[in-house]
Amino acid sequence: MKKSQRMQTVNTLAERKEQEQAKRFAKSQKHYDHQQKKYDELQQYYREYADASHNQTAQKLDLSRLQETRQFMSKLAKAIALQAEAVERAELNLSNERQNWMDSRCRAMSLEKLTDRYRAQEQQQLNTEEQRQADDLSSQRFVWSARQSSDMA
Repeated sequence: MKKSQRMQTVNTLAERKEQEQAKRFAKSQKHYDHQQKKYDELQQYYREYADASHNQTAQKLDLSRLQETRQFMSKLAKAIALQAEAVERAELNLSNERQNWMDSRCRAMSLEKLTDRYRAQEQQQLNTEEQRQADDLSSQRFVWSARQSSDMA
């Protein structure tokens, strides 16, 4: 079996791994986008609630209502901080998955180039062999023709 044929199996495996890594990267990208969207929504809700409570504070509020609002905003701020951490983890995971995908892609491309080089070498060897056979046939015809000429003379 030729080297290029043996390498085809290796190329297939490398391409399969690269496709799996690409899927993992895409999944990680979706997870990151989802976490970022939740973070943005929490921040937007916090701003809206803060604006609404500020407007209500301008009006008369009783003390218990003010304390409830502050407690809720404190919990919301903690939720935002936790979500920010989730976004950071998702971003780190996304970066790692991107790097893994790029590494597997580079490996697959390198193996394909190596296989192409093997194919080129095999083609060159085939061309050289065909040329040698053509030269041998030509020299045999020359010898045969020379013998025919000398036998007739």
